Amino acid sequence: MSRPAIHELPPDYREVEHLVLLEPSSILRLNVLALILLVAGMAGMLAWRVVAIRLRGPLPGNRGVDLPWWVWALLLLVAVIPVHEGLHGLAILWAGHRPRFGMMLSKGAFYATADNALFWRNAFVVIALAPLIGITLLGMVLTVLLPDDLGFYAALLVAINAGSAIGDVWMTWAVLRYSPAALVRDEADSIRIYTRVGS
Repeated sequence: MSRPAIHELPPDYREVEHLVLLEPSSILRLNVLALILLVAGMAGMLAWRVVAIRLRGPLPGNRGVDLPWWVWALLLLVAVIPVHEGLHGLAILWAGHRPRFGMMLSKGAFYATADNALFWRNAFVVIALAPLIGITLLGMVLTVLLPDDLGFYAALLVAINAGSAIGDVWMTWAVLRYSPAALVRDEADSIRIYTRVGS
């Protein structure tokens, strides 16, 4: 971390955007974009599996538990949520703040945030994208190391995580429109972006 953790908004900063992720007008758009990310993630991971199998040769194996693919998908979804939020939490610690975890069952959302914390733009991008990048890299490694049948489920895990990371990607896109000197306050289901007056 190159800049110190900050809790109080400097007097020369003003709010320039309040992005609410889970408002009714955004839900449909987010779900469509999540589906696109899910499909893109699965296509990318299946292509990666083909490359991995060609490079290392087939690794036949027995997945041990013979369940329908959709049961595996549900199990992987349940398993990926704490890992996803935990990676956000580790990145929040890296940025010098204390993470707090929670869920909004009425909105079907889980979150990691830091109360009264402000993040420099680049630190916020690291926090937002840590689960997408971390779980994707882990899935790519597992796809190479695991037998082919289990490698498929590692690819499915990456795709599910990619689809569930749509809010993280949307927030990243929003904050990258501002300079690195911008500050971001995470409010669990929304973010507020602040810039220096006159910049």
